[in-house]
Amino acid sequence: MDQNHNGDNQNPKLNQTTSNDYYYKKKNKIPWYQSCLIPFLSGIVGAVLILALYIGGTKIMDVVNNYNDEAKITKAPANEKGGNIKDNKSSNKSVSKMIEEVSPSIVGVINKQKASGLESFFEGKSSGESGDSQETGTGTGVIYQSDKNSAYIVTNNHVIEGANEIEVRLHNDKSVKAKLVGTDVMTDLAVLKIEGNYNIKPLKFADSSKVKAGETVFALGNPLGLEFANSVTQGIISSEERTMNVQTSEGVTEATVIQTDAAINPGNSGGALIDLNGNLIGINSMKISRSDVEGIGFAIPSNEVDNIIKDIMDDGKVTRPYIGISMISINDIPSQYKKELKLTTDKGVYISEVDEKANNGLKKDDVIIEVDGHNVSDVSDIKNYIYKEKKPGDKITIKYIRNGKEHNTNITLKEQN
Repeated sequence: MDQNHNGDNQNPKLNQTTSNDYYYKKKNKIPWYQSCLIPFLSGIVGAVLILALYIGGTKIMDVVNNYNDEAKITKAPANEKGGNIKDNKSSNKSVSKMIEEVSPSIVGVINKQKASGLESFFEGKSSGESGDSQETGTGTGVIYQSDKNSAYIVTNNHVIEGANEIEVRLHNDKSVKAKLVGTDVMTDLAVLKIEGNYNIKPLKFADSSKVKAGETVFALGNPLGLEFANSVTQGIISSEERTMNVQTSEGVTEATVIQTDAAINPGNSGGALIDLNGNLIGINSMKISRSDVEGIGFAIPSNEVDNIIKDIMDDGKVTRPYIGISMISINDIPSQYKKELKLTTDKGVYISEVDEKANNGLKKDDVIIEVDGHNVSDVSDIKNYIYKEKKPGDKITIKYIRNGKEHNTNITLKEQN
């Protein structure tokens, strides 16, 4: 599947071989961004999909047009910290029983599109004419909110992108038509709504900032489509956080992800990564797919999913404050490159690029150590703070290290385009 990277990494620029293949972008001569990323396009196979994506250009018809519903995400109890030992030690509940209890909140998501372009031509239809919507791909979703009238589902944006109909397949094999509440291409998340009372207990959200490398996790979803629905794979947290550049349909964006070695396959996109207590710690989104690589998958952290869901349910989109920099967590930089970059601290965020129009007083090679008096250990500390507490137009104070000395700068946050 990796047609352009054969181990020599001589051409580290962002490449895209097909609509399904995303790659790291090399930044500042730091070669760990040279690996290839493959977002799971959720079992979407064949020329029908390629034609639909590139020729069809249709939009989803069933969109929820009011955003007055309040996000009611259920948080896991603070004493349930996941890890490798079940917190409810007084219970004899097995892992299989836990999986059985949370599985109903995991659903299939079916992307349907109308035939168009060459497909219509081969079917003898004139230009612009199309028939019934056809299934072009499947993925997974997670029910995070439900009541007697409706249920809300979070999935990956790329699972439903390009669809003009969305169908949800429940755990009991019942199919329900879904409406799109909103999407966020940058984090590859989308929120769906289904009408009715399905008596399904929503998945609880754990605090993803508390996960540790080595903790046991499970990936729930529909690998290779609904034929293998309700599959479970087991692994560990390989890294608590990675920050990488990923190609999306709207350009390159930075993604903050949790790394896991739990097996994740096409069709798992939008599914749940859960801990031993059955609480959500991430939404499975992508993996490295190369012949010489195994067990490197990524999930969008539950804390970020929480914030994005709330923004989408507020007004159907996400409005982000923007500092005007590209960032890398120092703990993600290998030790040999730390020496090359002459870093004087083991914690903080390294600035790898600065938007010339930002006028924020920061420079490439600066290291951010505080925002508004809050210590900064990694990129998620900054993102979680400004996305949750701030809006465009607000001011923040950043403490940073430049040439071994500490400085402060006041920045007015702009709206990210």
